[in-house]
Amino acid sequence: MLRSFVVLTSVCAAYAAVLPRDALNGVHLAVDPKCGVAGGRFGDVNIGLKSLTSYEHIVAFGDSWTDGGAHGGEPLPPPILTPPNPRAGGRASNGPVWVERLASAAGATLLDFAEIGAVTDKNIWPKTLLPTTSSGANDFVGQAHNYINQRNGFDPETTLYTIFLGVGDFDLSQQTGTDNLYTVAGAIVYTILELTSYPTYAKNIIVVDNYGRGIYETPSGDAFKEGIYAGLNTLHTRYGTNVGFVDLKTLWDGVLGSSPGYEAFGYTSKGACLPSSTSTSGACANPESTFYWLPGIPSTATHGLIADYVEKVLTTC
Repeated sequence: MLRSFVVLTSVCAAYAAVLPRDALNGVHLAVDPKCGVAGGRFGDVNIGLKSLTSYEHIVAFGDSWTDGGAHGGEPLPPPILTPPNPRAGGRASNGPVWVERLASAAGATLLDFAEIGAVTDKNIWPKTLLPTTSSGANDFVGQAHNYINQRNGFDPETTLYTIFLGVGDFDLSQQTGTDNLYTVAGAIVYTILELTSYPTYAKNIIVVDNYGRGIYETPSGDAFKEGIYAGLNTLHTRYGTNVGFVDLKTLWDGVLGSSPGYEAFGYTSKGACLPSSTSTSGACANPESTFYWLPGIPSTATHGLIADYVEKVLTTC
């Protein structure tokens, strides 16, 4: 009987996770994007990207914040929790991740290459510090090459590419004491340039960043953002690529700080629902309104806010 209850609860939670935002739990955006300008200091920006519904395919690259449980562009597993495993269908969350919600809002087919533990370019970091991933492509470079080698032949005009990395790179930079995040930014821009070339000819690129997660803000971290921002502007002015940059610092500062504070977003807690990343043991009573699911990793409610914020950047910046 207990097992049946757990399974039923998990299925219901998975179903609720894909309902429209207004049908959920009242968690909502309470901040607006801070729009920047092309060629200026980094900020939220949209240079030529169309509305979400213009895209038939969304191709995602990233780490645990974007990993949908499958890493080669195949259909994603259902986002169902099976306690004590804390990963809903292999995700580092209790439900769909942000790019799944973005694809749902667009009515687009999602190809997700992101993987838990990924960095931008594994050759930048000591191998002993890098986690082993199931696909072996534990960096953006490998993920992009895997996608390019598939030669899917998607229409460049109706395909949107999302890139969300840098959290792991920043952590390794802090751990090793190396100030090379500008090099990491260069690796992101160069790999994007590969995507815009033969045979993919990517035309629509959006980069999401949250290196400091509302806790850290360093000169090297900001140089990382500046490098990506400048690179995207060059891609647009020189090659005509439609680009966007989303800085989640505004969202994280809004929740973790006092202006407006987590309660203004409808959260009951700005902490983590689970005390560890290995088990659902000790879970909180209200995961649907808790900011983090695992320590430092967003809950599916927060993933919904990320998707909402990205979409708002596209429509207002």
